[in-house]
Amino acid sequence: MSTSPQNFKQYSFAHHEEVYIILEEVFSIYNIKYYLIGANARDVQLYKKGIKPSRGTGDIDFAIMVPDIETYDSLFTELCNPGFLKAKEPHRLYYEKTNTAIDLLPYGEIEEAYTVNFVERNLILSVLGFREVGDSAEIFPLPNSGSIIPVTPVEGIFILKLVSWSEKPAHRIKDLEDISYLLKHAWDLYEEDAYDDHLDLFDDDDFEVIKVSARIIGRKMRPILDENLTLKETIVSILKNSIQDKDIAENPEVTLAQEMNKTIDKIQEILHKILIGIHD
Repeated sequence: MSTSPQNFKQYSFAHHEEVYIILEEVFSIYNIKYYLIGANARDVQLYKKGIKPSRGTGDIDFAIMVPDIETYDSLFTELCNPGFLKAKEPHRLYYEKTNTAIDLLPYGEIEEAYTVNFVERNLILSVLGFREVGDSAEIFPLPNSGSIIPVTPVEGIFILKLVSWSEKPAHRIKDLEDISYLLKHAWDLYEEDAYDDHLDLFDDDDFEVIKVSARIIGRKMRPILDENLTLKETIVSILKNSIQDKDIAENPEVTLAQEMNKTIDKIQEILHKILIGIHD
């Protein structure tokens, strides 16, 4: 698949290049490691393969590695100079010129037990997996400006969205919707990898491109998960539970089945392949 300048504007990340340029400049001053997460990271990965986005998003999420809350606060103050405005949420800024809301989600030395506590706002953020996924971030050059954005890889999106959903399953159905959309297009996302590095999977007796893609996802998740036992146990537990026989089907398999128009059994086969890939 290929992209074109005409369809570039279909993607949510395409309308905020001015914001990215400012962030890149300020983050470099503070020597801040950062990367794009969430729906905009999803759209970058879809754009690279010419796949139309499933839904838009009103804000941009970045994970940023900071040592302490003082550095984090100083960063916000610095970003107000070129025109950002603080919001009521302690991790959010607003850039009125492009109507852009950004969430800067801190991780690193600032975290404790995979959480960041904003005491004054009575808010606790979970950041499990941020460090490990950040170490695998990919560089994406913006087509118009030439600026670059570090972006979550596809397998990292799976990891962070599974963690996010598992922590608030009743309120994070959109994470499962994003996962289902990526799974529907997994062959487009991983076909090149399949022929370059995973030819052994073409010999499977039950060969299907969706199953091959799922196993590749698991294989590419593995080195990230191997960096953190808690993270790995969390993801493996979610997947193991999702493929168990149950009297009444549950999420994530129910939402994935609905979004992908497949049976629960077929979804469980796909999720099982991801699990196998993690243990390959």
